[in-house]
Amino acid sequence: MRGTVIETAKVLVVDPIDGTAVDRLRRVADVLVRPRPSAAELPDLVADADVIVLRSGVHLTASVLGRASKLKVVVRAGTGVDNIDLEAAWRAGVRVFTVPGASATAVAELAIGLTLAVSRRIALADRHVRAGRWPKAELVGHELSGKDFGLVGFGEIGARVARMLAGFSPRLRTAIRLPTPSRRAAIARQGVEVVDLPTLLRESDVVCLAVPLTDLTRRLIGAAELRAMRRHAVLVNVSRGGVVDEDALAAALRDGTIAGAGLDVHESEGGVSPFAGLDNVVLTPHIGAMSVDAQRRIGDVVVDTVIGALGGGSPIPAAAREQRPDR
Repeated sequence: MRGTVIETAKVLVVDPIDGTAVDRLRRVADVLVRPRPSAAELPDLVADADVIVLRSGVHLTASVLGRASKLKVVVRAGTGVDNIDLEAAWRAGVRVFTVPGASATAVAELAIGLTLAVSRRIALADRHVRAGRWPKAELVGHELSGKDFGLVGFGEIGARVARMLAGFSPRLRTAIRLPTPSRRAAIARQGVEVVDLPTLLRESDVVCLAVPLTDLTRRLIGAAELRAMRRHAVLVNVSRGGVVDEDALAAALRDGTIAGAGLDVHESEGGVSPFAGLDNVVLTPHIGAMSVDAQRRIGDVVVDTVIGALGGGSPIPAAAREQRPDR
């Protein structure tokens, strides 16, 4: 099964991926697994690598990439490339791939779960019951059925959220960066109306963020945008923490500008969250893709992408996407 191009390739895996996928890689290449190396260790580790497989926990900066003289391929086992210097990779001739489709279903399910957990106050109710309190009258929430649901971004995740919500019969809107007539028509066929961001914020009961973190989306939701939302509205973020001004969000949650938030992604991950003391927030530690099913799918796509990118006789799978700095 070894291909002549990849049999001597060195693959460095620096973030956890599915164990079965690692076993498959070891059958076709020389694999070194070093989960979450320190910044001091990373430059030496990448020096001999032909391929690097990572998630969001390791940053490939220009200086790190400069040490990787043999590097041909980087595969991000998930979505987003904000931890990879695409310009430096492009200049070095390194191909960068993400696997957005493989995890989109799991992330979309979590987005809906967070919405329900906040809207129906499930996490707060759980904490009360564990403490021996049963304050039913204080835990009145909102149903999701028939509500106005706004999707900021309509890529793999946003489109799946829209499909999963069909049974709730919401009014669905989306705000996208390039609303061309053909894209509007395609989205409209899915029962979703394309509007501008101010309209979406003003008219939605739930605002779900599902966009990549770029220079255009950093701090996309700040104090002004939060003030534009309905007071009973809920904000759900399954994209990247930096899309939201978290100081402004914390203030809005404390003073009742919006009713609540469900956050799977955080600008600074690790340690105590700045939202920990707020009862109207549900927090998860970036687990959108952390289902057994998604991890298996991601692992399969990662291996197939590595083999295809190194010329091992397999095409690049449709679930993988090559990333370039001009995208």
